Amino acid sequence: MHALGALTWDPQVRGFLIVLVAVLILPGSVYLLLATNMGAKVGFLLALAGITGWITILAIIWMAFGIGMIGRVPSWKVKEVITGDIHASAVPAMAGFPKGWTKMAPGSPELGDAQAAADAVLAPSATPAPGTTGTPAAPAFQSPFHATTDYAQWAGYHMGGNNWLFTIRRHHFYLFHSAHWDVVQVRPVISPNGGPGGAPPKAAPDPTMPITNVIMVRDLGSTRFPPFLLALGALTIFLVDCYVLHRRDKEIMALRNQPALA
Repeated sequence: MHALGALTWDPQVRGFLIVLVAVLILPGSVYLLLATNMGAKVGFLLALAGITGWITILAIIWMAFGIGMIGRVPSWKVKEVITGDIHASAVPAMAGFPKGWTKMAPGSPELGDAQAAADAVLAPSATPAPGTTGTPAAPAFQSPFHATTDYAQWAGYHMGGNNWLFTIRRHHFYLFHSAHWDVVQVRPVISPNGGPGGAPPKAAPDPTMPITNVIMVRDLGSTRFPPFLLALGALTIFLVDCYVLHRRDKEIMALRNQPALA
């Protein structure tokens, strides 16, 4: 009774037992049925071919749609935060800025996505993340701001990442990816001068204050790489298993075609 009671609170033991029972009931029942009809060895090879073939198809579907067992999702990686002259940057891609760069339209989806990534660096949260205790870790980049209300967007530029071979609807197909860079520029907001009782004025950047530049590069992630490895491994086992079954059938046919002894 004490051992059974322990299963209600120990997630490791309970999870192990759930997986063990699932393997015994699902693949185990199929193997038992095949073994009683085809023999233990042939039944195992047939059951292995069935499960590896199913895993291969499932992993290919995961890889095609970017679902299931996925890797890192694409995100922006901040490389540098500079207030003032951006040409003092140590990032080689910033040489000659803004020559070779394209200014993004205000309100564009890419600029909005990049701005959200820049906000996480310009105004890091002062509270710990959920599930953590203590003070938050020191930010990787020094920011002159404390909150998102201290600054307003000034401009945004992007370079690279557009060397696709062809496009089908909104999907781009590449032979290789060039580095995709974004620069988000912000300035401190103008002090509000709204009268009492009126609606607060919309935050606007102060053109007399220095520009703070957030330099970011796109991390493409590895969304489809884990299911690709799973599909490759399962397909390899499936092909080897099918070859073993095929060689066995050829040996049986050769024995059947031998002339009968007198």
